[in-house]
Amino acid sequence: MSEFRVASRYAKSLIDLAIERGELDAVCNDMSLLTKICDENKAFSLMLCNPIINHDKKLSILLKVFTGKVSTLSLSFFQLIVRKNRESVLYGVGVEFQKQYNELKNIEAAVVITATPISAELVGTFSSLLSKKINKSVTLTTKVDSSIIGGYILRVGDRQMDESVHSMLNKLKVSFRDNPYEASL
Repeated sequence: MSEFRVASRYAKSLIDLAIERGELDAVCNDMSLLTKICDENKAFSLMLCNPIINHDKKLSILLKVFTGKVSTLSLSFFQLIVRKNRESVLYGVGVEFQKQYNELKNIEAAVVITATPISAELVGTFSSLLSKKINKSVTLTTKVDSSIIGGYILRVGDRQMDESVHSMLNKLKVSFRDNPYEASL
């Protein structure tokens, strides 16, 4: 079975259990913490996927990192994953959990990329306009990429709106390649 399908099924089961116990928001925060740690610490991610490291050692590392920071339900879930020898899908479960949580709560994640940092007021304006447009709550994250020169790139789900100066310059460059006024031989 593919790793994505396994992660999706574990995430769905964890969501159902968290709803049943009334701990959905707490477990969502725990899964966010897990994915954040995996994203920021490549060695931690590699340790989870490494088949040479003993499962008991992985469990002890997980417990040391997360005890006191996550709910008991999340800790029990980590122990279950290790017992089933599925530590390599733990990051995927965290990502998939967040996707399913957002779908359940009717939340859309969006990213706006700008050349310089934008104010909180502008982030609020983006969020409210986008929320009205798609009829969902929006969690907007910002990124700074000076290579776009100016303007913005807005990503919502699998859609992207590129209003950056860099993109406009590239379009202009392409249009100059096909010069209709140049006589062809």
